[in-house]
Amino acid sequence: MFLFVFALAGVALALQLLTARHAIREVEVARLQDVSRYVSENLTRQLKGLNEALTRISRDYRASALAASSSDSSRQLHLLTDVIQAVRGLAVYDANGTAVASDRAIDVGRDFFAKEFFRTVRGRPDPHVLYLSRPSASDDEGVALHLSRAVFDAAGQFTGVVTATLDDEFFAFTLRAALFASDMRATMAHADGEVFVTVPSMGSERMANLSRPGSAFEAHVQSKRQNTVYEGLVPATGRERLVVLASVKPQGLGLDNTVVLAVSRERSEVYAPWYAQVRLYTTLYATVLVLATGLRLFERRRLRRLLAQEEASQAALQLTAARLERALDGAQLGLWELQVDTRQLRIDARGARMLGYGNAEVVRSVEEWTATLHPADRAGNTAAFASHLRGASPAYENEFRVGVGDGGQFVWLFSRGKVTERAEGGAPLRMIGTFMDITERKANEAALADAVLLQKKSGEIARVGGWTRDLATGESQWTDEVYRIHDLEPGSAPDLPRTLDYYTPASRPLIDAAVQRCIQDGTPWDLELQIVSAKGRLLWVRTQGEAIRRDGTIVRLAGAFQDITARKQAALELERLNATLSELSYQDALTGLGNRRLFDDTLQAEWARNARQGSALSLLMVDVDYFKRFNDLHGHQAGDECLKRVAHVLRDALWRSHERAMRYGGEEFAILLPETTLEGARQVAQRLLDAIATARIAHGASVLGPWVTLSIGVACVTPAADGRPTHLTRRADMALYQAKSQGRACFVADETPASVL
Repeated sequence: MFLFVFALAGVALALQLLTARHAIREVEVARLQDVSRYVSENLTRQLKGLNEALTRISRDYRASALAASSSDSSRQLHLLTDVIQAVRGLAVYDANGTAVASDRAIDVGRDFFAKEFFRTVRGRPDPHVLYLSRPSASDDEGVALHLSRAVFDAAGQFTGVVTATLDDEFFAFTLRAALFASDMRATMAHADGEVFVTVPSMGSERMANLSRPGSAFEAHVQSKRQNTVYEGLVPATGRERLVVLASVKPQGLGLDNTVVLAVSRERSEVYAPWYAQVRLYTTLYATVLVLATGLRLFERRRLRRLLAQEEASQAALQLTAARLERALDGAQLGLWELQVDTRQLRIDARGARMLGYGNAEVVRSVEEWTATLHPADRAGNTAAFASHLRGASPAYENEFRVGVGDGGQFVWLFSRGKVTERAEGGAPLRMIGTFMDITERKANEAALADAVLLQKKSGEIARVGGWTRDLATGESQWTDEVYRIHDLEPGSAPDLPRTLDYYTPASRPLIDAAVQRCIQDGTPWDLELQIVSAKGRLLWVRTQGEAIRRDGTIVRLAGAFQDITARKQAALELERLNATLSELSYQDALTGLGNRRLFDDTLQAEWARNARQGSALSLLMVDVDYFKRFNDLHGHQAGDECLKRVAHVLRDALWRSHERAMRYGGEEFAILLPETTLEGARQVAQRLLDAIATARIAHGASVLGPWVTLSIGVACVTPAADGRPTHLTRRADMALYQAKSQGRACFVADETPASVL
């Protein structure tokens, strides 16, 4: 049984550890999936934006036009490269692979026919496909990943390819921003296993192909699943890791290949807390096992001794007189006789065995017997004897403790006796009595008292009070905690009407109704209400009550009462903090303007409102000219200060309360003008250009002059309820692109009629 109990405890401990390990794994997988989801959403937005840019370029440019104006086209592509953060280069190639336009002037005229990204498009040109090349390494560009679209002439004939080279540093920054632990690694790879970017960087050593036979990467790609969780050895790094694999292939882009994201952590770091817990539990289990084994051996030896003593006692009992033995055995009593004049106490064999004196009757003097009693009980026992001997009580009765054996242990006895013989003058000569072992009863009484005390102390510690009310007599009983909550001195509890008077006017009807329902049909209540204590304190309390029935009739109410003011105040404070956090989630931390989230929500709301009113809605997309150069020359801290000053200028230049300037992203701002026509939007745009010129913010890297300038795209539509707000954003973006193409430091308005969209 001993081994079974410990084995069962070991199994329970192992199950607990396995459960803890599983919980750690589930939490860590959820965190890695959150990172994967964040990066996937960011990558999807970038791919959609690049697809729109490549689509516009492939639609606007033809091979013949590019050949005639390659220098102008190259300048336009260079401008686009500056604007699009995720792109390192843009180029257009004719049908034979010759670069006819490129943001890099040295590439114009070079033959790229042999490049894989070009041959893939030329081999199967399709206007509906967005081609994603395998990552390739070169001396001058490092790792390159190409996103391409085929170019067709008016007759639908293939005439070339427009290609964007993705910026691995940009995506490395995106991956790095998502890491939350030093042992994390995030990798972006092609579906064939070639790595485009991995963070942290592996230095000059490039990570090996991930798609190895039998690898988790290969299994994930072949399964076509969106997400895969893998735990084990990663061949590419030779380390044991917990990995989340996610496939990114946005719908509607026609992407011919899949980007696979791998986010992972070292298994040793993930399970470090669990390993510590295993070591602790193992040490504790081993310690308890050793101690318990020692105690078990000691208990067996003691049991053998007790069994030996019991066998001796059984043999001695057979020598006792049969009639007296049967009587005393049935009552489990020891027999004693006191010779008063000689002060000798005789205890029969059964009583002697009960007291550990041996198997035969014993004789002790009164003094010797008294010395074996517990010191706290000696005086009381002597007084009880004396009271009966002088005739003050009809019998001697007492409960006391007496020492047994040599171990200093005590047992409780209940003893009763009477004077059975007196002298002619009435002096007592002899007393006879019995005693019984009541140790178990005393232990039960002590346990009951401890349980009552524990219940009281538990209520005091938990600050939960209890109460009862007798419906027949109206008498109530409160615990000390209920008095404390009401700021009353412990004593008689007030009657029911005065008790309910402590509740506030708003809470009184609720508690009145609850009490009446409970009295009528026994419906219990559990309410959180307010009271005003005797000292005027306004408190939140939790009051509970239920009916106590006797023979089917409700005779009493009982319940609990708890001060929950602190918890209520904490809940109210949490609501306030949540409101503050909600407000901060709409604010750009750097400029103090509304952020992109606020822009999206405001655009949706204003679109719906202007659609109902049938009024025009205008949008200004504002970009700080040559801001990348500003950062390169002055540093990012100066760049942040520049953006703050530009935001201040934009905010001050808006005169109407419902005109809002928001940070759209990076150095780009959006200004939403509800109920504003295109002409009114032009006036606001010119006002912004004048205001930024007046502000004279120094720009040492601009080719336009020494001061910061703005490029503004203006668009206006009349929204329709079933229209899409993105049409307005797209028009403003195209107008901004035209403003940059026309030399910057100006605004261009989209002249498309502001028809209902």
